[in-house]
Amino acid sequence: MLVLVALALAVGLAGQATPARGAEVAVNVAIIVGPVGAELTPVYIDIAEAAAAAAEAHGATVRRAYSPDATADNVLAAVDGANIVVYLGHGVGTPNPYSDHPNPATTNGWGLNGPGRRGDHADSWQDGSLAYYGEAWIAAHAHPAPGWVMIYSNACYAAGASEQWIGPATEAEAATRVTAYSHVPLAELGASAYFAVDFFKGAAHIIERILATPDATYGQIFAGEATFTPDALTMLADTKGGASQVWLHRSAYFDGRLDYWYAFAGDPSATPSATMLAGVAIGAAPGSGQVSGAINGRASSYAGTPGWEGRPTVALPIAEGIAPSATEPPTVLVCADRCAELPVVDSCPCYAGTPDARVANLSLSAWELISDKPLEEGLIAVSVILDGSTETPPAPMADSSPEAGPATHRIPLADAPY
Repeated sequence: MLVLVALALAVGLAGQATPARGAEVAVNVAIIVGPVGAELTPVYIDIAEAAAAAAEAHGATVRRAYSPDATADNVLAAVDGANIVVYLGHGVGTPNPYSDHPNPATTNGWGLNGPGRRGDHADSWQDGSLAYYGEAWIAAHAHPAPGWVMIYSNACYAAGASEQWIGPATEAEAATRVTAYSHVPLAELGASAYFAVDFFKGAAHIIERILATPDATYGQIFAGEATFTPDALTMLADTKGGASQVWLHRSAYFDGRLDYWYAFAGDPSATPSATMLAGVAIGAAPGSGQVSGAINGRASSYAGTPGWEGRPTVALPIAEGIAPSATEPPTVLVCADRCAELPVVDSCPCYAGTPDARVANLSLSAWELISDKPLEEGLIAVSVILDGSTETPPAPMADSSPEAGPATHRIPLADAPY
């Protein structure tokens, strides 16, 4: 039965908690990029690196298995004990136009560098440079961590959409595909959530929300995507026992084509902190230059504080408890493309406790001092060092915020692999 539910009822976006800072690192993220040809594979690797940067910005250890080295052995080593697994590459889902009887050895899985690989990104099924490792192989050989999260990014059929020449998927087709793809992760390998996204850097956005707001529900995390609209959402009960619900998001993308580009399966009321991150800490990665007292997140800008016109300054969220002063204000180190020590001359609500939370509000001159991005960007990723206890400035964060805008760098649909 089709069920359409307003966002306010479905996901309840208020009241997300912030993870503790300075904890020991224990989050493992595996990122797989299968071969999709010489031209497109580097694009997929760039998307994968955006996901890696989002994970590493929150202290996760990232294990990469990228073509031409995404062999079965390398992929299984990366996935072993992983809390989050991301796959980009060819996808074969069910139903598809190629077979009335899908083979579980090759469908609903990963397209990897095969036994005939040549050391490049060749993706020919005929010569063995590409091999499909399907749901049966994954179930038998993969050993991710308990409560892990599976993210498919730009893999055909995984989010429900059809190939271009077939025409848009029906709701029934999309639901069957998402249910089939998510069954092994959820029902057989103990995943807590399944996401599939075709939006540009969508995997990076999901990882950012999981690690930045681990007490948010998976439903809230799904709805936090910048392209999400409540009217595009269909929520269905899973009929195969792998998930409590299957969510399908039908929207216009890839030159305005309506199809199912975004999907979720699992319990939308569950949270990463109670499932994927149970007993796992989030913190800064060793050797990254980040220290106890560092906050990673997004910064906005404002015209400035009276009495400090034209000078680089920063306002911090009220919750941080650093009181501004008109005479001798405290200073913090703020890093983006560059680092600068900035006086704290004001405070801001900064959307604290919401998915739109900022960790700093920069004066216009402060923005220009630490960032090469234009003010029109609206938000930039920063690290704020509160205690001044580092001698080496932290490495700038990669900007993986949802506001980065998928439409400006999307992959042409005609070039998407299937």
